[in-house]
Amino acid sequence: MPTRRGYVPLIATTHDGRPTKMEGNPLHPINQGHGGTDAFAQASVLDLYDPDRSRVFLEKGQEVPAKKFEDFLDKLVTDTAANSGSGLAFLLEEDNSPTRERLRTQIESRFPLARWAVYEPLGSDAAEQAAYVAYGPGLKITPAFEKADVIVALDADFLGEDGGIDAIKSFSARRRVEKPGDKMNRLYAVENRYTITGGMADHRLRCPASQIGAFALALAERIATGTNDQSLTKFYASMGKPTAQFVAGWVEGVAEDLLASKGRSLVLVGSRQPVAVQLLVGAINSALGNLGQTVMGQQASVRPASSLAELARDITDKKVQTLFIIGGNPVYNAPADLEWANLQQSVPTVVHVGLHENETSRAAAWHVPRAHYLEAWGDGRSADGSYVSVQPMIMPLFGGWSELDVLARFSGMPKPTGPELVQETFRQVAKAGDFSAGWNKFLHDGFLEGSNANQRILFFMASGASAYISENANLPATGGGDMMEVVFTADAKL
Repeated sequence: MPTRRGYVPLIATTHDGRPTKMEGNPLHPINQGHGGTDAFAQASVLDLYDPDRSRVFLEKGQEVPAKKFEDFLDKLVTDTAANSGSGLAFLLEEDNSPTRERLRTQIESRFPLARWAVYEPLGSDAAEQAAYVAYGPGLKITPAFEKADVIVALDADFLGEDGGIDAIKSFSARRRVEKPGDKMNRLYAVENRYTITGGMADHRLRCPASQIGAFALALAERIATGTNDQSLTKFYASMGKPTAQFVAGWVEGVAEDLLASKGRSLVLVGSRQPVAVQLLVGAINSALGNLGQTVMGQQASVRPASSLAELARDITDKKVQTLFIIGGNPVYNAPADLEWANLQQSVPTVVHVGLHENETSRAAAWHVPRAHYLEAWGDGRSADGSYVSVQPMIMPLFGGWSELDVLARFSGMPKPTGPELVQETFRQVAKAGDFSAGWNKFLHDGFLEGSNANQRILFFMASGASAYISENANLPATGGGDMMEVVFTADAKL
């Protein structure tokens, strides 16, 4: 199942050719021989049969035959190719599918003037920016909970909204005592509201979200003294002295526990925290020797794309005449300052491909039913970086188009009728001598064995981090006070 954090390895139970139940793929390394899913994977099968799901093709709000959309798309592709893609733009959801990335390369070669933007309303822009500054481009940072004896979560609900099945399983593996000598991990949570992670914590500290940076500064001072790490000392010293007061002994106790577990500890920070706090936590992990031990680096499988704000500027400058919105609902969830509803109405032709008719589709010239992931071929990378397959359990109930179907047309190919797009990607990823045997095993197992071996050595670039802080005046809050604070959090049901 595709998610913004990666693909969740699943198996589907079917009755009379219809999927009815989802469970974790026990063969995949993430599941460690067991099943198990989260609520979203369980609910995803209900989306397939949702009575409110989009069933028809719409042009200006009126139902039209599917053939009319196909004719429109064929003409659009031909006309746009004549001017190298000028005026064409794509707005997609975050996805690490290698096949989508391959098609993107082909589209950009065929339409060099086209725009490619990605938007996630619950994205982690600050964390991604911090990883770029601290470790360099093209790296995705992942925690290895199973290797950590001591974990400190700073406004990071990694067992809830900030994590996934992989985080839950790897953390829980160290909570089981099955034989003499098994050692449980210890979890500290510093957070502004009760979360699932806070409920599981051995020690929990209430702290305003705006003061997480002050706590990290106080912790950095103790860690720098204990490790004599000059890079951390210079880095935190440039941010100012924290004046916020915390419960007596808390910072000291956490620091002492971390210093006693160097290389076997892990400090996390939530995605809502600003870049400065993300960088400070990276410096702490570096000083503790956690990089490459409990903090791992993966080679990112997709190239950076334009942001929604950059696309909005292009629309404002009248550089976009045709906009394909595949998935998502930006009229509903785009940042208010972009006034996206007005922007979208200013684009001459907007095509929305989605599972439901929503605010965005009602403001589009075309609406196309989207195929559910249980109805379409696809591929992706799971949280550990392994290459996984997406296999249809049933033909599209309402003739929907998948994301890959649409992109294939722009890359110059007909709409796929089977797994041919994924097979071509598999040839490039697997490089198997016997394609037929390798492909069959890939489908049987649901993933390509050994494909997660894309780990990269991490080195914290303190000078670059300091320069970023200095240039952007991006400092964490250091003081306390009795001011009111409003924190926007993700709805657990969405």
